[in-house]
Amino acid sequence: MAVAFDSRLQEEYAALFAGLVVSPSRREEVGRLAARILLPANRARYAAVEAAAGVPWFVVALIHNLEASGSFRSHLHNGDLLTARTVRVPAGLPKAAPAQGDAYSWEESAADALAFDRLDQWTDWTVPGIAFALERYNGFGYRRRYPHVKSPYLWSFSNAYTRGKFIADGVFSPDAVSQQCGAMTLLSALVEDAPEVAARLGFTQPDAPDEVARPTPHVADDGSAVDVPGDPPRFPGKYLLPGSREKAAIRKVQERLAQMGASPGAPSGAFDTPTHFAVQLFQSRAADLEGVPLEIDGIVGPKTWGALFGPLSIDSEWVKPSFRVGKREADLASAVIEIAEGEIDVREVPPGSNRGPQVEAYLSSVGLKGGNPWCMAFVHWCFAGAAGALGVPNRVPATGHVRTSWQQTGKIASGVRVVTAQEAARDPSLVTAGMVFFLGLDGGTGHAGIVAANVNGLLSTIEGNTNDGGSREGIGVFRRVGRKVTDAKVLGYAAFG
Repeated sequence: MAVAFDSRLQEEYAALFAGLVVSPSRREEVGRLAARILLPANRARYAAVEAAAGVPWFVVALIHNLEASGSFRSHLHNGDLLTARTVRVPAGLPKAAPAQGDAYSWEESAADALAFDRLDQWTDWTVPGIAFALERYNGFGYRRRYPHVKSPYLWSFSNAYTRGKFIADGVFSPDAVSQQCGAMTLLSALVEDAPEVAARLGFTQPDAPDEVARPTPHVADDGSAVDVPGDPPRFPGKYLLPGSREKAAIRKVQERLAQMGASPGAPSGAFDTPTHFAVQLFQSRAADLEGVPLEIDGIVGPKTWGALFGPLSIDSEWVKPSFRVGKREADLASAVIEIAEGEIDVREVPPGSNRGPQVEAYLSSVGLKGGNPWCMAFVHWCFAGAAGALGVPNRVPATGHVRTSWQQTGKIASGVRVVTAQEAARDPSLVTAGMVFFLGLDGGTGHAGIVAANVNGLLSTIEGNTNDGGSREGIGVFRRVGRKVTDAKVLGYAAFG
């Protein structure tokens, strides 16, 4: 099935890039790669290819780094030497003989590679358009087979990617870690270091302040917050990040950032790209209320809010929960996701009937017959298969009713980690891959599915009895991207192990 460049996918790419933070251990390396691209001599060669093929010079540079390690002695197609046609896949390119002499020039080979993959025909060079074009260039293997792993070709060396990699054609290792900088990670460095790149992508970065941001607010002898005008605003109870709708809280953050020398521009109440950059700038210079440097993730949680507005702005309950996913939970989560992925594209027969051979197998696992809603039954069936394979109990309640399952899950004494909607709003990172999400809908109904990944509060899920729009009365098993941890209809989440 072809991967469509639809609004949902565009939003996913935009959210991932807006929330991208280069891994601390890789920042120096990413900086060196960006600096090499921006050397005048290299920049000129990329520009020559843009003139010939119509692909932005910085996109050519991203591909060059990934396919040829930035070497101008190698084909852009795959890194083979320019002294002959390519030997590895794609082999035998360019088909035409070298324009001069026995070896190809890097520029003619690069133009041929871009034409071979039809990048010279692509016209959407926005951030989502670049991400889609490059993921298609490398292949959609991760998206189709392992959607909980963001393609390292795009996101390696950033917070969007941890591990999981194809180590050979068709051979995937869940523990392998890419050692190559992802294209979008490197693009984020170019946006920061090259105003021309930022401008072409529509970004307006915050101006560097004339002086370093002021120290983190502190408490005076009488307990009042110093350096915070008036009564400080209270933390809103939700992490603020790209896509957040808490306009009043975001506006206060924008106003405070301006006061602290990291202005994102005129306060708008929208957590846009300039705001994300401004938060990162502030975080790079500030510490939390305990004097620990802030994590530079561009997200306003309790620690960043406290650093902005002082200790009186944070209630004691807003202490970030700390937990470590146990091995049993992690193993079961991985097995469940693998089983659920294998069911994607199962459809009702006929559509709209809540019937069909596989649908009725799901329903049978909770003692129901064809014709009943089956989203919760799908979840139970996936966990039953995973638990059986691992030789552990299946603790997902054997019911097809979402609200009943949620209630019964909360009563299980052990082997379950429940995250309420309120806890998830305080700390979206508590929602991890392999958890079940429970939604409460009108009329006492509900919907449930399996979390495949959580990237800064934006979920990738696998759901039964749904469709591309996320309906609870859909016609099959779909993978969806776009649900948010903080969805108002969320009852909660549960991890089983």
